[in-house]
Amino acid sequence: MCGTDRFLPVLLLASILAVTGMIQAATPVENTGSPQEQVTKPQSQAATAPPNDRIREMVTIPAGKFLMGNNDSEGFGTSDELPQHWVDLPTYEIGKYEVTRGQYRKFMEAGGYKDSRYWSAEGWKWKESDVIDYAGMYGKVVHTVRPNTKEKRTEPEHWAAEQEWVGHGYDHPRFTQTDDHPVVGVTYYEAEAYCKWAGGRLPTEAEWEKAARWDAKNQHPNVFPWGDTWDSEKCNNPQDHNPAGGGYRKNQSAPVGSYPKGASPYGCMDMVGNAYEWVADWAKSYPGNPKPFDYTGAYHFVKGGCWDDGPDSVRCGYRGWYLPPSSGGTGPGDSDHIGFRVAR
Repeated sequence: MCGTDRFLPVLLLASILAVTGMIQAATPVENTGSPQEQVTKPQSQAATAPPNDRIREMVTIPAGKFLMGNNDSEGFGTSDELPQHWVDLPTYEIGKYEVTRGQYRKFMEAGGYKDSRYWSAEGWKWKESDVIDYAGMYGKVVHTVRPNTKEKRTEPEHWAAEQEWVGHGYDHPRFTQTDDHPVVGVTYYEAEAYCKWAGGRLPTEAEWEKAARWDAKNQHPNVFPWGDTWDSEKCNNPQDHNPAGGGYRKNQSAPVGSYPKGASPYGCMDMVGNAYEWVADWAKSYPGNPKPFDYTGAYHFVKGGCWDDGPDSVRCGYRGWYLPPSSGGTGPGDSDHIGFRVAR
């Protein structure tokens, strides 16, 4: 559950991409010439500011450098997170909270699934198709079609408010998501379309990570948003006791902002736990990585871990990736852990 798909055989990946026809160009990253230092250029921003009910509260992240990645001293992580390096970003804004079901419903009711202006060419092609890809742990991918093929897509595939999420086991009672729960089970394309409708965009991985971990006062990249020491009560995970997330070893998401003591140094909520979050970048290794990889055109990164993960994944530097048409999980009952937030 909630793992990366790095071990997918090349032939299987190629067949999926051939069927879906969803290959794009990578977001550019410009080297500055300094060792282990990058300047990341965010994607173009929307021309007009959206109504507040589309984006809600935004947090301004000041321009400047921060340390991104893992220096192999966090006690968790893989080579994907190496090396730790400086990244220089301009000022930007990012959502204080994950996008909620209530916000996403407004996109649906406004005809978001009927208006191609909000979708990329690849996203609209997927939206008009009957394709479903479930991408889970250890490279397992289930490529199938929607059960309701005679109907147009008008909502995420598993939109129902009442859910039962099995995850790693534990206790998984049925529960009802409210309008204040994060929208989950959305593909990259759906997240991208919502952001454009709202007047924003998905954050880059660097933007997301700076907002999640950078302590500007101490010039330090926190392992977790609140600091370097794991505290299970500061985010939604299997070990916390917060009834908003179901309680100890209960598998479900929580309304956004339910763990205020886990806020990042900039005040962003739920940056780890609760739901993985799509970011704009294709999955690609950092410059100087000891085991380089490049899944441009195939996988997009997700960040932050989810309600089902422990401290190895609910860290700011953790890097997971999924196929753009995948909402996560390995089947219809397991697409419940990827959401997103808006940047601009």
